[in-house]
Amino acid sequence: AAPADSPRFEKRWRRLLHDGFAPGSATAPDTPRLDGKRLRLADTHHAPSPEELELVFAADRSLFDGRFADNSWLQELPDFMTKLTWDNAALLAPATAEALGVVHGDLLELTWQQRTLTAPVYVLPGQAAWSITVNLGYGRQDAGRVGKNVGCDTYRLRTSSAPWGGIGAQARRTGGKQLLACTQEHHAIDTRGAQERANRVPRLVRETDLAHYREHPDFVQHQGIHHPPLISLWQEKEYTGHAWGMSIDLNACIGCNACVMACQSENNIPVVGKQQVAKGREMHWIRLDRYFQGDPADPRVAHQPVACVHCELAPCEGVCPVAATTHSDEGLNTMAYNRCVGTRYCANNCPYKVRRFNWFNVQDDVPKTRQMVYNPDVTVRARGVMEKCTYCVQRIETARIDARNRHEPLRDGDIVPACQQTCPTEAIVFGDLNDPESGVAAARDNSRSYDMLGYLNIKPRTSYLGRVRNPNPELATADHDGGHSGSQDGSHGSSHDGSHGGGHG
Repeated sequence: AAPADSPRFEKRWRRLLHDGFAPGSATAPDTPRLDGKRLRLADTHHAPSPEELELVFAADRSLFDGRFADNSWLQELPDFMTKLTWDNAALLAPATAEALGVVHGDLLELTWQQRTLTAPVYVLPGQAAWSITVNLGYGRQDAGRVGKNVGCDTYRLRTSSAPWGGIGAQARRTGGKQLLACTQEHHAIDTRGAQERANRVPRLVRETDLAHYREHPDFVQHQGIHHPPLISLWQEKEYTGHAWGMSIDLNACIGCNACVMACQSENNIPVVGKQQVAKGREMHWIRLDRYFQGDPADPRVAHQPVACVHCELAPCEGVCPVAATTHSDEGLNTMAYNRCVGTRYCANNCPYKVRRFNWFNVQDDVPKTRQMVYNPDVTVRARGVMEKCTYCVQRIETARIDARNRHEPLRDGDIVPACQQTCPTEAIVFGDLNDPESGVAAARDNSRSYDMLGYLNIKPRTSYLGRVRNPNPELATADHDGGHSGSQDGSHGSSHDGSHGGGHG
């Protein structure tokens, strides 16, 4: 080898940095071989039973393996399926929970390979029978100011011989209970009046299968409440300039919660803690409604992001005694925070239940280092005011100023709200409805486009594209009929007829 200070070494070294690899350093290729004996052993492995339960360790969707335990945003982010915050739990199927005599919040003693752990129960439709899933990442003893002693440490059950669990666990009811801060029953959309009039539940999440969609591409128009032509009580405003709107494609949405986190970061949305979340006081401007349909043992799951839809005929505006919420010349349902006196009439009158009330001064006395997290373009709200989605009005104004400085009109795509920017599947489209060439106008013209609660004649600016499922016929069952019959339900599995309405985000 050439000395390190020689020109030859320098030339070879630069070539190595340029190419990124050393010639001749590749390992010999290895062709894996299928081991049929191991496959046969796996196929004959005995199934879980009441005497020998299956225990499954799973990485948490927010905290992963615990490395993000000190992040309060992630701790307060509701899990996509369970809607739990600030906690993990032992997930049980409804039939398994009934056999063990436990319900939500009951403490269960788990035993696995001579190790024991006490964890709260969460009954989850669709969980495998006689199987218990526990999430990793909680119960850390030294995880900073936020994550210390939050949840139970499931690593205490984990062993190197079975790092992801197996069959042979036991579970015993202890008789104790634990508070679970679950957002599933919060901000419910009440549809009982409409149900009594139409004798069926309005379809909040509209979906079908591929075969039905090919025959009826406008299926979303047949799944809502049948009503006479909607006539407004007063003359509607005509928009000669911009008319902002949004479309969310339920076909593309995967329920990842990225939009919820992006909105919280962009708009300085506070964290309130487990006790306040348990009282229904979480502050997220976007929620992800989750519904079950069919047999609790094998349900189908549907989800739907919901934020302020900026109704053209907004029910919140007419009841505000101080005109704190008004309509802009571009169709935004705006908030004057300094004018709001906290009557909460607007929240009571909102059919989508998307307004949030600041109960406490959680943003006061914040250290300078934590203030650096705030977005300087967005007002930090005080106690006693209402807040909600603004379509990221600060980004609208920034794009408007930039276009004015360029001496150009606003173009489609110049304004990208935080939720749209972060969505990994590009399920969210925002733009000018008055621009026929815009992406949001094209989405509105799609045959799958519909307005949630459109029968109220409030004309929401946010619309949805119905979901089209295409299940493998060998995996689908008779109960999974594609969604053009039956109904969605936001309950925990005790009821599956949709009677709870749609907003259990």
